[in-house]
Amino acid sequence: MRVVEVLPLLKTRRFDLALTYAVPGGMDVRLGNTVRVPLGARVVQAVVVAAVREEEARKGIRAIEEVLDAGEAFDAEGVALARWLSARYLCSFAEALGCVVPPGALPRTFEHLSLVGEEPKPSASVPERLIRLLWDDLREGFSLQALLRHPEARRAGDRGALLHAISTLVRAGSLIRQRRFERARITARLERVLELGDGAGGGARTNALIEFVRSQGIVRRADATLAGFSSAVIARAIAAGAIVERNIPAASLQRMHRSYVSEFTPTAEQTTAIARIDEFVESGTFGEVLLHGVTGSGKTLVYLSTIAEVLERGGRALVLVPEISLTPQTARRFEAAFGERVAVLHSGLSDRERYEAWQAARRGDVDVVVGARSAVFAPLRNLRLIVVDEAHERTYKQESAPRYHAVEVARRRALELGATLVLGSATPSMEAYDAVCAGRIACVRLEQRATQMPMPKVHIVDLGQEFVRGNRRIFSTQLVEAIAERLRRKEKTILFINRRGSARFALCRACGHVPTCVRCSVSLTVHRAENLLRCHLCDYREILPSTCPRCKGPLREFGTGTQRVVESLGELFPHARVVRMDGDTTTRIGAHARLLDEFAQVGDILVGTQMVTKGLDFADVTLVGVIAADGDLHIPDFRAAERTFDLIAQVVGRSGRSKYGEAIVQTYSPNAPAIRCAAAHDYETFAAQELRDRRELAYPPAGDLAYLAVIGPVLVAVKESAQRYATALRELPDAEVLGPAPFVPAKVNDQWRYRIAVKIPDGERLRDHLRAEILPLARVDRRTRLVIDIDP
Repeated sequence: MRVVEVLPLLKTRRFDLALTYAVPGGMDVRLGNTVRVPLGARVVQAVVVAAVREEEARKGIRAIEEVLDAGEAFDAEGVALARWLSARYLCSFAEALGCVVPPGALPRTFEHLSLVGEEPKPSASVPERLIRLLWDDLREGFSLQALLRHPEARRAGDRGALLHAISTLVRAGSLIRQRRFERARITARLERVLELGDGAGGGARTNALIEFVRSQGIVRRADATLAGFSSAVIARAIAAGAIVERNIPAASLQRMHRSYVSEFTPTAEQTTAIARIDEFVESGTFGEVLLHGVTGSGKTLVYLSTIAEVLERGGRALVLVPEISLTPQTARRFEAAFGERVAVLHSGLSDRERYEAWQAARRGDVDVVVGARSAVFAPLRNLRLIVVDEAHERTYKQESAPRYHAVEVARRRALELGATLVLGSATPSMEAYDAVCAGRIACVRLEQRATQMPMPKVHIVDLGQEFVRGNRRIFSTQLVEAIAERLRRKEKTILFINRRGSARFALCRACGHVPTCVRCSVSLTVHRAENLLRCHLCDYREILPSTCPRCKGPLREFGTGTQRVVESLGELFPHARVVRMDGDTTTRIGAHARLLDEFAQVGDILVGTQMVTKGLDFADVTLVGVIAADGDLHIPDFRAAERTFDLIAQVVGRSGRSKYGEAIVQTYSPNAPAIRCAAAHDYETFAAQELRDRRELAYPPAGDLAYLAVIGPVLVAVKESAQRYATALRELPDAEVLGPAPFVPAKVNDQWRYRIAVKIPDGERLRDHLRAEILPLARVDRRTRLVIDIDP
C-alpha cells in the first residue's frame, strides 16, 4: 500500500505529530500538498510533510479523503529546515513549518452555518436579537467568521456569548455546522502611475511635472505628490493629454526604471574584500566571512559585486537587512544593479505582495531576494550566497514563536547547501568577533570610508553639567547651535531618541500619582499630539487628564520621546521641515519608503527611533544628535552595554558620508566605556573589555543561555509553576539556574510573568533536558504556559 506522512493543521501546541495515512489508488499526492484527512470524528486540513512511500499493507490506517487544489506550499528543503528549526528552538513542528509557508499558500478553513427546522424561541443563552439576525437576514447560509464580524451580531453579545449561543443552536438541531475549505484569493495589487502623453504642456507647474515624469520614464502618482505636485496640477496635465494615468500591477512597477544608479569604482580595500569573498563562493563549499567595515566603508558595493559574480555563474543570492525601514532603500540599489531579477520580501508587505514575491522566487523568476528577517526562508533554487547586513542587530531575533535567530537560520541554510554566508557589520556581535578571534570564521576588514571622508568628529555632552548650568531643555546648547548652523548651510540633520511619544510618564507633584496601565505593570506614555496616555506593551489608551485624577493637582511630564523632540524643534526652528519616523508614523504599508523619500527631497531634520540608526545614506547629512545616549545602558540585560555601543556607533556613522560631519552625544554617563569607545570609533577596545566581562560571568559567547518564561493570569500559580521548573532544571549537571524572578515589567496584558535563566557550557544538553523533563511538565500544566527562548 502507498502511505504518506501528514501534519494536521490544528490550533493547539499540545498536538504536534505527523500521522500516517493511506493514499488511495489514482490519487496524486506530493510533498507540500494540502489535503483533507479524517481525524477522530471529524475531517481536518493537513499538509503533506514527506514523499509517498510503499509499505506492507496493514489494517487501521485511514485514507486521505481529498487533495485540495492549492499547489505545493513547500519543498523538501523547507521541511528539513522546519524540522531543524523545531529541534533547535524547541517550538512545535507546525509553528516551524509556518515560517517556510507564505501567506495565502494554504486554503482557508471556514465554519459554514445553515438553518434547519423551526425557528427557536429566545432564551438566556440565545438572545432574540441573534435569532432575528439568523432567521431574517442570513437565512441563505453564512460562515461563522462572517457572523462574528457582523455589526448586529456584535451588538447581540461578546464573542464568547455568541459562540456559546451558536453551540446551543447546533445541539438543538436548529443549525448545522460544516467545515469548508477555500483557497485564498490573492490578486495582483494595482498601482496608479503617470506616463508622458501626446498633449502639450501649459503653465510652469504643469511643465515641471512633465519634466519630472520624463526624467523618471514612469512614476507613481504618490511619488509625484510627494515631490510637490498637487492633485490640481496632475489633473490639468492629464486633461491636456500631456500626462497619462493608468493602473499597473505593483509587482511590475518594482521592476521598472529607478532613478538610483550605482556607478562606483571599488576602492583598494573593497577590491580585496570582493576577491576574498569570491574565493569562498567559487569553492562550492560552505564558508563564513565577517565583513567588518566602518560605517560608510561601502559594504553594499561589496555585496553587489559579489552577487554579480554569483549570478554570472548561474547561482542566486539572498540579502537580509535588519529593519523594514531599510528595505526600500536597499532594494532600490539592488534593483538598479539587477533590474527585474530582484524580489523584495518582508512582513510590512501585504499578504498579496509577499505571496507574489515568494512564488517568483520559487519559480525561478528572480535571482536575488532582498528582505528583512522572514526573508531568510525564501525558496530560492541554487542558492550560493547569503548576505546578512548589519548582522549584529537584535531585530534578527524573532520575539514570538518560533523564536529563531535569522543569522543562525542563514548559517544552517548555507551549511546544508554548501553556500557562502557573509556577515556585514560596523559593530559585529560579540559572538561573531569571538569566532574571528578564535579562527572559526574568516574576517575581511574595510577600515576607510569609500568616499575617503574621515569618520565624524563626536562630541560628548554631559547632561548633568548642562543641568547645573541651568539648561532645562532636551537639547544642549551645543546641539542647538549645531542644528542652526546646518539649517543655514542647507544641510541635513538626524536626531535619534529611542522612545516614541511625548514623555516617558506623567507624575503628580502633589501626591506622587503616576497613571499606569490597567493591564500591565508599567506607567503610561504621554502622547500629547493625540492627547492620549498609551501603553506601549498592550496599546491600552486613555485621555490625557489636565489634572491629577486623584487629588486634582498639577501633572508634570517626565522623560522625552520623538513627539516631544519634534514639538521642541518647532519652537526653536519654526521654518525647519521636520520628518518624524517611529512606530507611530510607520504603521501603514509603504510608510517607511515615503518618509525616507520626503526627508531626502524636502526634509531638514529627521527625528526617529532605532529605524534611523542604520543603513541610511544621505549625502547632505552632516550632523547627528543622540538625545539620550544612556537610555538603554542601565537596563537589566547582559547585552545592554553592547547595544548601547552599537546604537551610538551606527547612528553617528550616518553623518559625514560625503561632506565633513559631526555628531553630538548627550548623556548622563559620559565616562561609560560603551559611550566613550563609540565616540572614539574604537570597537576593538570595547569588544576586548566586553568579552572579558562575559567570560567572567559565563554569558554568551562564553556559554549558552536560555530563558524560560512562565506566564499566567494568577500570580500564585505562576510562582508555583516557575519554582517547579527551576527545581527540575537544577538537576542538570553544569547548569547555572538563576531565578525564578519577575520579568521587568512583571505583568503584561493581565498576564503575570516570571523568568528563569539557565547558563550552561553545552546548549545541546540543555535542549535535551528541556525536551525530556520540562516540556512534559508544561503539557500537563493547565494554569500557566511556558515560553522557551533559546539564545535570547
